[in-house]
Amino acid sequence: MLNPEDFKRSIQAIDALGATPRVLVMVSDLAKDPNTDLAAICELLRNDGPLAADIIRISNSPYYSPAVRHSNLNSAINCVGMREVVRVVGLSLAQRLFARDLPGYGISANDYWSASIATALVMEALARQSALNPEDAYTIGILHAIGRVLINRVIDEQRFTVYWDGVQPIQEWERSAVGFDYAQAGAMLLERWRFPKWACDVVRGQLEPAAVAENVTLLDALQFTLRLLAVTGLDFENKDCQLPENDPYLRASGLTPDALEQLIAGCRNDFQRVLESVDLR
Repeated sequence: MLNPEDFKRSIQAIDALGATPRVLVMVSDLAKDPNTDLAAICELLRNDGPLAADIIRISNSPYYSPAVRHSNLNSAINCVGMREVVRVVGLSLAQRLFARDLPGYGISANDYWSASIATALVMEALARQSALNPEDAYTIGILHAIGRVLINRVIDEQRFTVYWDGVQPIQEWERSAVGFDYAQAGAMLLERWRFPKWACDVVRGQLEPAAVAENVTLLDALQFTLRLLAVTGLDFENKDCQLPENDPYLRASGLTPDALEQLIAGCRNDFQRVLESVDLR
């Protein structure tokens, strides 16, 4: 059975992709600060050439429908705005982090990227109707399953001939295959990237039994998001699904069935706009 030391080489290999999501947290922190101006965000992002190019490209896409095409980072960020820049950075990083298939899981890069974007959109929408921070919620949604990238890398490097059969609960298969589930592996990555403790704890705790307190947390929102996407489908197209009206998160958050329907419809529209306008796949 492997231990955390066995993961270090794989973590370093992922670092070598040049897409460390630490910048996403830094951008999110800047966006939350009322004293931050766009110049500070430009200064943070300008030293990452591929990321800056992606932001310019995305700002010129039909998703944002600019009146004038942008040719530099400052113009692009001014176009999308302070809050939206977190989403743009997340989309760009997701492309680079999730650009490879996960053969150990039988999951294509497209499906993994789509699942991460769908989770981020629901998390962001839930945060906007509660006291949670939308930027933090979106970041957690993008990165919640990043541990699968690490586990797939370990399986490849250790030359294991193990493959998820698509039937066994995925976390059970991960624990039997490498000794860790994707939530634990993801927390290891975030700790390596110096994410705040709260973010590591949310990712690590996502597979724990749901126990919503009176005031919902990001962990509650993530667990509910995963339950919701299990019935709506990752593309939100399962319109005949039975929505979880008695879910503890709904009771704690005060989200009514009608409001939930509207939230899902909004996420469905956003998801389609991303697929049609932002060609990251």
